[in-house]
Amino acid sequence: MLNEHHLDREARFSWPNGCRLAVTLTFDFQGGEDVRPLKDGKINHEEFTQAEYGPNTGVWRILRILEEEGVKATFFTCGGIAERYPGAVKAIVAEGHEVAGHGYHHEVARDLTREEEKDVIRRTMEIIASTSGKRPVGWRSCTQSPNSLELLMEYWFLWNSNSFSHDLPFLWEDGKRKLVELPRQPFGDGRTYGHRDSGNPDDTLAIWKALFDELYEESKSAPTFCPFQFHPYISGRPGRAKALRGLIQHMKQHEGVWFATGSEVARWCLEKLFRAEGVTQVSKEAARAS
Repeated sequence: MLNEHHLDREARFSWPNGCRLAVTLTFDFQGGEDVRPLKDGKINHEEFTQAEYGPNTGVWRILRILEEEGVKATFFTCGGIAERYPGAVKAIVAEGHEVAGHGYHHEVARDLTREEEKDVIRRTMEIIASTSGKRPVGWRSCTQSPNSLELLMEYWFLWNSNSFSHDLPFLWEDGKRKLVELPRQPFGDGRTYGHRDSGNPDDTLAIWKALFDELYEESKSAPTFCPFQFHPYISGRPGRAKALRGLIQHMKQHEGVWFATGSEVARWCLEKLFRAEGVTQVSKEAARAS
């Protein structure tokens, strides 16, 4: 039976070095994979090339910003991107960032059979490992299917990041298999900008700062977790990239903030938090009924 283990909100714990808030900067690294053919079989050229801005141009601007600001990030990378743009994936690893899985061609997981989804995960793992030199241990799919968690456990992934239901990381457990869930907030650039070619960077920056500021205020009484979700083809554009840099600089002005990759947070939770007291358990069935 698949169970959930949750940290008690009142549990007294801290992030590494006594930090009170953990920040993860994650980038869904895809190109035109989600631009499907029209009914006549043709591809919308404008939509496709806007998305292809990510692996061609946007990712390099983002890598410069991260290097100049001295923070590390996680890049959820489509297998097709690792295949078509291996130089970008190698550069991500060379800069000390993490490469995690994001499907092969940005498949909609809930539309796949169990075997199809299993094949997507396997092929994505293999191409990322062969391109980057590191086997991915984190995952975020386009949606999540009823089979996703069990399949990730079968492949011994360390963590998943698809849930919007909690603020703090929690643990999935099925016998000896465990999978850390790093929940996300619904304020990624795909939502705040509305589309690839619309939205106001100033408005987006205000939303992101508000998210961070409230969680930082709450961290006075108990540690908090602040995840961000970006896309190179969106936040890598001029003007929008300035908003990304502005957010990072704003957060760096605060004491007790831990900028970490997804795997760093997941390992800390698994090794330091979920083995301690202050963890509650709820079955998957009970969670669905609540």
